[in-house]
Amino acid sequence: METRLFISIILIIWFAGANAFADQKGQFEIVSNSQEIFGDELSSLYNEIIAKDENIALEIQVPENYNSENPPGIMVYAGSPNFVRPPAGWLSVMKDKNLIWAASTRSDNASSIFQKTLLAMASVPLIQKDYNIDKTRIYITGEGRSASRTALDHPELFTGAILMGKRLWEDNAREKIKRSMDNGFVFVTRERNAFPQGTREAYYRFKSAGVDKLQLFFIQGARRYNRLRFSESIDFLDG
Repeated sequence: METRLFISIILIIWFAGANAFADQKGQFEIVSNSQEIFGDELSSLYNEIIAKDENIALEIQVPENYNSENPPGIMVYAGSPNFVRPPAGWLSVMKDKNLIWAASTRSDNASSIFQKTLLAMASVPLIQKDYNIDKTRIYITGEGRSASRTALDHPELFTGAILMGKRLWEDNAREKIKRSMDNGFVFVTRERNAFPQGTREAYYRFKSAGVDKLQLFFIQGARRYNRLRFSESIDFLDG
């Protein structure tokens, strides 16, 4: 991984309604809260997970070639706030593929899986307030368990996911998959065999559940899931 991918000056922008940072490009941070993002009704529903007035910070990268007439998609990086650095080369793929990169960088308390998934989901409506987005290209990746749960909990929002790591399959996943049949999933692994709660096991379970748009990306030997392979996975989801 690169030790410092976000080398530009981080701009802190406090959300103050629609068009607060419309059409701004490059790398910057947005700070908001649950009530401003979801409104009173939903923020009350989520209050036990993240308090209405708790700060939520989102680090995003908007491609320099952003054009509202050619709406970009979004790639959300789910996982632990304060550890949102993607592998080398991934951010440059965002410009090539016309995607906005988004990762939650902090909240006052974001240690539970429920908080991680809510932060990942909140990234999308926060960006949509100020950018024209291609809703057919909203994807998620990052920490496997957080990304897979978010994708299955919100299939109407996330149309695709690139999943890696452990615990990608949970007890109630089969019921959730019924609402995700038209979405795409890429499973990235070095596993030679299918292990319980492993990536290959999850892939085969998605396949047996009837999901058609699936890809198993097997990394062998010294190969890495690098910029080229990340780009290929996005092409698969776009296809």
